[in-house]
Amino acid sequence: MNIHSLKSDINELHSWYHKLIFLVDKNENLHKTIPSLDEYKKVNVNRLLSENLVSLPKQKYPMYVEDILMQFLKDKEEIYILQHIDILFDPILQIHPVRLLENLSKTYQLIVEWPGMYVDGQLVYAEFGHPEFFICQDFEGKVYIK
Repeated sequence: MNIHSLKSDINELHSWYHKLIFLVDKNENLHKTIPSLDEYKKVNVNRLLSENLVSLPKQKYPMYVEDILMQFLKDKEEIYILQHIDILFDPILQIHPVRLLENLSKTYQLIVEWPGMYVDGQLVYAEFGHPEFFICQDFEGKVYIK
């Protein structure tokens, strides 16, 4: 990973149409590797969604996921680091995680800690055959691999 290139892209993020960077780290120690990320606002997506969806009927989850995230992402000037996004792959939500992130990134500057792998130009989550298995090759944003 070229940290200077990442910092440059973060500085330019506000001017992109999809203000979206995916960070993929096999060792899951991004903050030890990139201490400059500490200055940005972190969002624990698992916690935020699970706390807010718990009072809703399961069949209504898909209608509220984006709204819940947007209620938290209020400042268009802020750069948000979305962490612990595993909940987005839960089949009960009936959403496409990357399309959701792309849509949010049209308005908000997002750095997403991708909890899976980046293989052959594809974002991958979980193993093939797992209920949450997800693969996406057609996406906006930039990927940095550690």
